[in-house]
Amino acid sequence: MKRVVLMVPALAGLVALGGCASSGEPDIATLASSSDQIIWEAAEKAANKKQWENARQHYRRIIDAFPNSEHGPAARLGLADSYFEEGGTANYILAVSAYREFLTLFPSHPRSDYAQFRVGESFYRQRNGPDRDQTATLEALHEFERLVEQHPKSAQIEEGRQRLQACRQSLARAEFMVGYFYQRTRVYCRAAISRYQGVLSEYPDYQGVDEVLFRLAECLGTEGRAAEALPHLSRLIEQFPNSEFAASAKELMTTLATATPARPPTPSPSPTPTPGPTGSTTPPVPQPQVSL
Repeated sequence: MKRVVLMVPALAGLVALGGCASSGEPDIATLASSSDQIIWEAAEKAANKKQWENARQHYRRIIDAFPNSEHGPAARLGLADSYFEEGGTANYILAVSAYREFLTLFPSHPRSDYAQFRVGESFYRQRNGPDRDQTATLEALHEFERLVEQHPKSAQIEEGRQRLQACRQSLARAEFMVGYFYQRTRVYCRAAISRYQGVLSEYPDYQGVDEVLFRLAECLGTEGRAAEALPHLSRLIEQFPNSEFAASAKELMTTLATATPARPPTPSPSPTPTPGPTGSTTPPVPQPQVSL
């Protein structure tokens, strides 16, 4: 009976330990181990169970206590991955920092392309729609461009190119929307023209080029610059004959082509200079002009 009574607290302790393990709490004895292999296995086990904080503590233990461990580079990647996989803006920021630290320490590592892709992906997952701030999208664009330039044979290259294209489309759309806002809401065509021209020069692969051409021509026509608007309309009709703006472009082209340009004002003749007292001529005194 005494033996049974003594076993009850022991079983309760085991249940409590089992509860801690299942909840993701790290095992103190494992963390304090002098074997990097044991700590590495515990880190991977926690990561596979998506116990991110547990995994992070083990990865950090390897990084801090075993600087020469063969698991050092993988532990740094595992630390970065734990932030990335857990997700959320704060974690994506920490993931970027961890991946960049890996790239700084191990620029020639076989998995450096993977780390570079994950930097871009961390920014990509923070991006906003084209009607909001595009800082994260622009950062993602730069990181994916770096991936394509530095790791053309990477296993992530195709996905990186797809992400790169998506970023360009979003940035182009954002630029166009600013121009359209100026054109329609503020009726400020000069600012809109600058934005539309920027889209055509910076993002020629934008999927909405036909609308950009049409809106640019509209603004140029409004500004009295019909000669500059007509080539854009011609391009729209020739390159995008099935565009929803093609018919409107033909109508606008006809309107601008038949519009009579305003004549410049005819300068009035200069008054004849009068001789001065010594025979020299003096410039005429300007007469005030009275507006009727």
